[in-house]
Amino acid sequence: MVLMLVFIMTLLGAALFNVAQLDARLKLDSQTGVQALEIAEAGLERGLHLFYLEFICGGPNGTASPITLANCANPPTDPNYITENALARIALTTDCPAALLPDGATGFHVLQQDQSFAGGTYTVCVRQWPDPNSDPPNQPSSDHQKAQFRSLGVLSSVTGTVARIVQIDATAAVTASRPHAPFSIGGPTSGAIKGNAVIAGPVQFLACPGAGCVAVEFGGNSGLQNNYTQLNSNLQSRIPMLFPNGTPVSTLGAVLKVKEGLVKLNSGSACIGKQETGSGCGGGANAGIQDTMSGVYSSGTWGGTNGDCAAGLNGQTTLNKRCNVWTEAQGPYPASDLSLNPPLLSDSSIIDGKGYRCFFNPPGSTCPNTADPVPSGTNFAEYFYTNSWHIDDSRGNAGCDIAQNTTLGTTGTAADCTTVLIKLQTGDTPDFGMGPVMTLPIQPSACARQGGDNSAGGCTLQIAAGRIIGMIPPPSGTAAPIRPDGEPINVYVHRLGSAPSTTPTMTTSPVDPSLDPNMYYRGQTIILADNPPGTLAFALSNALLSEPTTNQPWCSLGSYLCGYAYPANHFLAMLTTGDITTGSGGTKQILGTFFAANSALTAKFAITGGAGQTQFAGTFSAQQFDFTGASQPPKLYLAPWNLNALPQAFGAGGSSFAAIIASNWRQIQ
Repeated sequence: MVLMLVFIMTLLGAALFNVAQLDARLKLDSQTGVQALEIAEAGLERGLHLFYLEFICGGPNGTASPITLANCANPPTDPNYITENALARIALTTDCPAALLPDGATGFHVLQQDQSFAGGTYTVCVRQWPDPNSDPPNQPSSDHQKAQFRSLGVLSSVTGTVARIVQIDATAAVTASRPHAPFSIGGPTSGAIKGNAVIAGPVQFLACPGAGCVAVEFGGNSGLQNNYTQLNSNLQSRIPMLFPNGTPVSTLGAVLKVKEGLVKLNSGSACIGKQETGSGCGGGANAGIQDTMSGVYSSGTWGGTNGDCAAGLNGQTTLNKRCNVWTEAQGPYPASDLSLNPPLLSDSSIIDGKGYRCFFNPPGSTCPNTADPVPSGTNFAEYFYTNSWHIDDSRGNAGCDIAQNTTLGTTGTAADCTTVLIKLQTGDTPDFGMGPVMTLPIQPSACARQGGDNSAGGCTLQIAAGRIIGMIPPPSGTAAPIRPDGEPINVYVHRLGSAPSTTPTMTTSPVDPSLDPNMYYRGQTIILADNPPGTLAFALSNALLSEPTTNQPWCSLGSYLCGYAYPANHFLAMLTTGDITTGSGGTKQILGTFFAANSALTAKFAITGGAGQTQFAGTFSAQQFDFTGASQPPKLYLAPWNLNALPQAFGAGGSSFAAIIASNWRQIQ
């Protein structure tokens, strides 16, 4: 009997052991299947990215030009992967492997095969979009802005090899306003740039109307450059100075594009790019750093005592040593840009796959644009005002989003906004009768307008005492200085109607005038000052910098970008229909996005005084840059080097040229 019991227990133990082994194998198989699916998803992402590059990367020869940083700043006129039989310069000549076609699908061609990823591999293929409304259904569509992608993810483990196949449709929505260079200038007949400056990054002169209009006249120690040489350490420490592979950023893709006007070089130390070696605008001090321009395309004229760049733009052996660019990267103003006008805040935009006929349209007026930026997609009339907090005393209590708070003294009426607007003019902290108020409470309805949940303590805004910080509590989770949808917090400021034209709508303020004369921003914020043309909107009287912190909990752009303060963790844009100046003060550093434009083409970005040199990093668009008040030529640097790191909603002039909208995801196997 005892032996029988031992035998039965042995059999039971063996069975339990086999069950445990089976359970472990099932768990491992399940994990492997999930990972294989993730690898297949990565292949789809690769395909969608290539589809995006198809629509933004042009160059001197359109889609025959290689995909480079400079060429992707110059979109092609009419890319068509169907007629060209190539997508993002990849020839569509190899049939998709049978392993991706268990359902017998036809027409797929390889984009990337057996790409190593996360311990496995993916293969991604593309075909013309099958139109369900064709006769018969699902015939290949001739619409080159549509495509279908299929990806196979393969992963091996101790239990065997697992494969997963996924598929998705994609539509490229091309915005009505093409991208402008991060330094976009032009409009007044008096010229685009007045005074001297050094600009590091792509520059585009969009308008200089009238005979003899001087677009720019570079004097001593000014001009254009293509790298971060001499960038101040306060700015260096905040922006991506390395490529993702850890090597230094060697080029800013500096392309000069001149639609019209005269470009003059009037000094031996005025340079458009620098030579890699040699004297006369000599560079080459830093190995691996590009000194020559990435391109010069002009349909204007050249002049000045040293400015005949048309005589020969050919790099190290250029006939004019002050004009340095390779011979293959020069020519007339790109035909694809001829229809571009100076960007306006009323331009249409595509943000997160949704179309907005106007990026900004003032309340009470009608957007002048009628075309939908996303045909047959989701479109709205206006983006910014509709999705912002309002500091406005001109529209009664309904126009002011400051909430009542008896402790702070706020009443929840338009009088609160009047108090704030008066103090913003001088950069002072508002006082509602109970003492200075650093942080403003926001109305519950306005909090919800930007995705917040006011029951968690409410949205708040600080815009004084050296800090710009908006806070939004999401429906679940912790309050953050960014919207729950990942876009910047929008703040609309309506200029006081009684303010003189030279009084700023907003002046920056220091943390402490003696100990820390800088202003800092946390998280992501866009401030739009609604000004009449010819009036002063922003006076940047202090250094204006992001907080230096990195890897913040709200940052969702991956370890590379989140490892830098700007722009993934902290970002600020100042947009206006008026003017922007640096105000008084000496040497300072300013980091952010700045945009000044109006339909009268009079909006200025100006240096108005102070000893020392001002350095800017970010993107800048204005109808005129006026640096005549600077004691030293200011320096403006593109930041970040990759504009795709900026928020999609950072402004009309910077909205994406093409947005890829994915739909109809399904798992094939």
